[in-house]
Amino acid sequence: MGFVFYDTETTGTETSFDQILQFAAIHTDSDLNELDRFEVRSRLLPGVVPSPRAMRITGIKAAQLVDPTIPSHYEMIRLLQEKFLQWSPAVFLGYNSIAFDEHLLRHSLYKTLHLPYLTNTNGNARSDVMRMTQAVHLFSPGALKIPKGPNGKVTFKLDSLAPANGFEHQHAHDALADVEATIFICRRLSERAPAVWSSFMRFSQKAAVIDYVSSETIFCFSDFYYGKPFSCLVTSLGQNPNMPSEAYLYDVAVDPDSMMDLSEQQMIRRLNASPKPIRRLRCNASPMLMPAEDAPAIATAKTLGMEELERRAGVLEENQELRDRLISVFESEKKEDSVSPHVEQQLYSGFFTESDQQLLAEFHLVDWAKRVSIVDRLEDPRLKQLGFRLIYAERPDVLDKEHRRELEGFHVQRLLSKSDDVPWLSLPKAQQELIDLIAGSTGDEREFYKEHLALVGERIERSKVFV
Repeated sequence: MGFVFYDTETTGTETSFDQILQFAAIHTDSDLNELDRFEVRSRLLPGVVPSPRAMRITGIKAAQLVDPTIPSHYEMIRLLQEKFLQWSPAVFLGYNSIAFDEHLLRHSLYKTLHLPYLTNTNGNARSDVMRMTQAVHLFSPGALKIPKGPNGKVTFKLDSLAPANGFEHQHAHDALADVEATIFICRRLSERAPAVWSSFMRFSQKAAVIDYVSSETIFCFSDFYYGKPFSCLVTSLGQNPNMPSEAYLYDVAVDPDSMMDLSEQQMIRRLNASPKPIRRLRCNASPMLMPAEDAPAIATAKTLGMEELERRAGVLEENQELRDRLISVFESEKKEDSVSPHVEQQLYSGFFTESDQQLLAEFHLVDWAKRVSIVDRLEDPRLKQLGFRLIYAERPDVLDKEHRRELEGFHVQRLLSKSDDVPWLSLPKAQQELIDLIAGSTGDEREFYKEHLALVGERIERSKVFV
């Protein structure tokens, strides 16, 4: 199975509300030899306002956002999906993709009425190269040069890491250049830290993670929180029955004997104290797992010796009542996620029915006039709402006047919002941000911001017509 490396350049960092403006991917064989590459851009959606700072980082000019020769967002996603299906099955990788690009891609597919879990279904798997470089820092120090940022702390930013290891990264924050930099890092990593590379390849499959954590008595679990490494020796308490892709891990640095006679309130306090006895493992999110003997020195339980650690794991294995109680108290402290009032943030609120999936497949094969009736037949209110917004963005002329007027009003209200509580960027906020940026800039940078300010001003004036 080969690899698909991909990267996105976007209007901002809100994965539910921002959009992809540039998408690039390279398909390689299992030895990281290039087989094919793909790049596409899209023009701006009617309800999206780009972050001025994001535009400066990527260098995307105002004129590019509205260039009619560039594909629409929907057309871009259609091309992207077609290419990904052509390259599948594969392991899909990006740099910091699990935390950002994957969510953005899923939301982009969701908002264009495609099945969202493209990179981890139908034989595909996924991993994250930034997490690999972090693992190298812990388990194979020296295999890669990890640079330090202006604050003197190590940084895993690709535009710093790639040049530090010999890549000429002249076009950082261009999607295709970032993909090439990511592949370069993977070649270095696979040669110089093969154990880390092998571990991440193995655990790109959720089933492999579940099998490992359920069969290994003791193993090392690591992660990075706010840029700082964390590592502990753990044993599995079992899977979450309500979420099969999630497992509970117990840090054997904490003697389970000390947990047995605690009251519920005492146990709550202990579960929230350091070191935290229980960790939640997302089995489908490129976890950092290694054998116990490879645990770094920061895994303090290592000093206890394997005999004592296996004894502690045995206590939990033999005491089902304690395991159940630990999980029950741990779950009782979890805050319930409230359902967002915004359909863009409801992707993870449930899967689509089989009948809706059949209608979605039909939607993309017929002309736009016929798509209106298909959206009307969808059962899922999320898909119905997104479907009409999609038609409005692509072909508003096929909607009746009442529906078109309703959607115009929705977009105007969103674009002109002055509320500080909304999770998207509005035109008035972008306008003020640009005015401030222009005041503090000179030369080409000033001209760049002025062009974006002019576009924002035009959009505000056009929106006022519908108020």
